[in-house]
Amino acid sequence: MCAAEWNERSVAHMLRRVGFGATPEEIKFYLDMGQARAIDYILNYESIDDSEVDRQIAAANLDLTKTSDLILWWVLRMIFTKRPLQEKMVFFWHDHFATAIFKVKEQELMLQQNQLFRKFALGNFQDFLLAVSQDPAMIIWLDNFTNKKGQPNENYARELNELFSMGVGNYTEMDVKEAARAFTGWSINRRTKEFQFETNQHDFGTKTFLGETGPFNGDDIVRIISGKPATAQFISKKLFEFFAFQNPKQSTIDNLANIYLTSRFSIKAVMQAILTSDEFFSEKAFNSIVKSPTEYVVGTLKMLKATIDTRGKAGDILNSLSIQGQTLFNPPSVSGWDGGIEWINTSTLLNRFNFANTLSSNRMTRGATIDPKALLANSKATKSKDVVDFFLKQLGLFDVDVLSNKTLKKYLDQNDDGSKGKFTLTDANIDKKVRGLIHLIITLPDYQLN
Repeated sequence: MCAAEWNERSVAHMLRRVGFGATPEEIKFYLDMGQARAIDYILNYESIDDSEVDRQIAAANLDLTKTSDLILWWVLRMIFTKRPLQEKMVFFWHDHFATAIFKVKEQELMLQQNQLFRKFALGNFQDFLLAVSQDPAMIIWLDNFTNKKGQPNENYARELNELFSMGVGNYTEMDVKEAARAFTGWSINRRTKEFQFETNQHDFGTKTFLGETGPFNGDDIVRIISGKPATAQFISKKLFEFFAFQNPKQSTIDNLANIYLTSRFSIKAVMQAILTSDEFFSEKAFNSIVKSPTEYVVGTLKMLKATIDTRGKAGDILNSLSIQGQTLFNPPSVSGWDGGIEWINTSTLLNRFNFANTLSSNRMTRGATIDPKALLANSKATKSKDVVDFFLKQLGLFDVDVLSNKTLKKYLDQNDDGSKGKFTLTDANIDKKVRGLIHLIITLPDYQLN
């Protein structure tokens, strides 16, 4: 276990990375467990009862044949799940095995793939890769249903090597061609919408792939790839950079890659090593990753305990995600989203701030609403300083600089005409000033970072 201090700040950091933020009550829950037990609890989420999220989603009465409802279904899972790491891993794998409904065109298959990611979230990578290779949405997305004996389609074989496992430079063009031959006949039954192996379309001839020769099928290609050191390096680095920070030391990735190989391709073993490492809780890791639109929106709704009007299908939330640059189930290409600093430009930042304004000022029942008075109900905060500190903590911010803190306090204390005043915790001030304070906090530069 790493030697980092276990306090509210480090717990909040952990829960931003392994989930989508956390309320102060959740932070206390994990803090009281102690570091070792908390990480073990997060990793072994199968034992956590998550039935409440299913009840809430069922009550929303969503039509999962509609893309908007399918996206909302997943957003609700992200907000209300008791298994944060499982849902964060689904989010990670959705970007890694990026598949889009604009081409697949069937919501049922996209939902099926999403559930596949949930099933294998921390599973064995070889088994996972095989399941993805047989996934109907993936087969449509990368055209493997057109991959026939004598006329191989290389799309899936190429992305399997380049984006899903080993990375550029670890295979040859001939390896791609031979892998494509191995995946011939891997198709789907259009009636049952299940994987189907078309024997008469499969090339049973001898192939040579990554130095091994035999009458390989797709299963063999997956087996060979999964055990390669290049795959261990590629997957370990991608996981580390998503959960910890960019550009780690090579020795760090070497250690994770060794764990991947010695554990026989266990993603859980790699994630355990990441979450218990000194690097994960280092100052270099804190606030070092730009929040994706999903992390920004979902985390804000979660930490402010927003009420979501699912009767109106929460269209404002979905529209906001889209104009910020991330439509779930619809990544722009097989490479997924660029991420990082690419999330921030003049347009997307303005759209983040528009979301902040809409959420903080919405007093109707439509869309997502917050109740500042209810949030403050169990607080002893009455003065401007206390109210600022309360909402910084509510939103998981423990590193806001003194100047920003003073500016937030000044906002509460000043009168409408800009003159100096003194904040009092009245219903009118909660409805106006405190809502304004929330808006200011979630537009802070600090809040754009995980």
